[in-house]
Amino acid sequence: MHAPITYAILPSVDARPEQVVRSLMSLRRCTLPTVYVHSPGDEPPVGPDVKPVLSDCDSLGCMLETARRRAIADMYLWVPPGVQLKPDAAEVFAKAFNAHPEAGLFVSDYTVAGREVSLCPLRGDLTEREDLGAVWGLPAWALQRVGGADPALRYTTFYDLRLKLMEIAPLAHIPIPTHEVEPDTGAQKGEALFYPGRGAYGGFSYLFMTEEEERETEEVFYHALRRRGAFLEVPGETVQPAEIAPGSPVVSVIIPVRNRAKFLPFALESVLRGTLQDFEIIVVDNASTDSTKAVAEEYSERDPRIRVLANDVNLIAKALNLGIREAKGRYIAQLDSDDEYTPTTLQTMVEHLDAHPQCGLAISYYELIDEKGDVLEEFGVIKHLEYNVNNILRVDGAGAVRVWHKSVIERFGGFNERDFPNYGEDYDLVLKVSEHYRVDRVHDVLYRYRRHPGNTDALRRQEDKIRAKTLARTRAVERRRALNQKRKIWPPKPQP
Repeated sequence: MHAPITYAILPSVDARPEQVVRSLMSLRRCTLPTVYVHSPGDEPPVGPDVKPVLSDCDSLGCMLETARRRAIADMYLWVPPGVQLKPDAAEVFAKAFNAHPEAGLFVSDYTVAGREVSLCPLRGDLTEREDLGAVWGLPAWALQRVGGADPALRYTTFYDLRLKLMEIAPLAHIPIPTHEVEPDTGAQKGEALFYPGRGAYGGFSYLFMTEEEERETEEVFYHALRRRGAFLEVPGETVQPAEIAPGSPVVSVIIPVRNRAKFLPFALESVLRGTLQDFEIIVVDNASTDSTKAVAEEYSERDPRIRVLANDVNLIAKALNLGIREAKGRYIAQLDSDDEYTPTTLQTMVEHLDAHPQCGLAISYYELIDEKGDVLEEFGVIKHLEYNVNNILRVDGAGAVRVWHKSVIERFGGFNERDFPNYGEDYDLVLKVSEHYRVDRVHDVLYRYRRHPGNTDALRRQEDKIRAKTLARTRAVERRRALNQKRKIWPPKPQP
């Protein structure tokens, strides 16, 4: 294979001068020819390896396309201002290009503040928050095939480009750091929601987008779903409620728990003091090694509405299914063992489901609390107002509390124990339900999510979380495409 002709593209438009200088110096150290995109009035650097390109563009897509027209190459390295390439970065990308000529996008690991960040790129990840590093290798043939970057997009140029590139070709991951990025001063906020991803709030950064950014992101995503044949019209099947035996409660609260002796009483008390008292609580102990089971049994001795079941292994999906099989209620309400309900949670949710027969699942707003139960005011109320039947495939959750029709859970065979034994099991089921029933938003804060160092989500490996959510999305795309084919909605009929 020949050595690919590679240009770096460094846009200085709207960048701080020190960022531009930092990136430019690193490019010169690795002797990589550079297309320098600058604004009118800016003095471009001089050198045989620099092609200055004057631009009045107001979007990254316009800058990328302007640079491509000025420098014909086999591959382009997009280098954001402030990012520093390692001296051998160009050779590393060129070697990967020769080894994987079929790839439509090249990404690599990177370092930040001396810490190496290993990527976990998955072709089925549909979110804009996947961390693919800051430097991208863009083959000219792939850019040409997808029509280049969209200059009309203000916020989502590279999200849109990545979705299109990954539809036509695989992604190549270079498992060594090729660049250094500036630390994100807001990164600590992302830890509060315990999901990996780019942005100050990690994988839940979409909750804090501006209205304009959210709207553009959704439109880019919807176009991608339509290209894949997975965009759904709103479903509307009527739920057939499960029959309730005389004397049975209207709702069963399922609490899977492992080693939560400290927090379980708060969860239980939050249900017991609620305004709706026609409930049962099923605590499923996941092989706890502390006094959790004893705490639960003490409560069950005091209140016959509380039952304790034993799960022989620590698998959340299995525990949920065990609790559902034993449940007598029409509705199933989930409660994590370290979280809490509000006094009106069950009453509000039951009244909503009773009044809306096409709703298979109802979900409320929630707030974040600390170990002591004090509200973390800086996050405000988490509303997930971006939820709809299609956008759920892009976002990482639908909110809490989740209260389901038991009959709907049973229709889909319960939670998937094989593929999502300990993470993503509820997201997978929400996706399935959303394909056939309404998933309603109840506009009240009815759940209190406790953040603490021992939170289960905080202890899980980031790679496992990403893989589970991506698998759930991939399966959903396949199901939705099949539904659209059955309804003769996709593939689209050719225009005469």
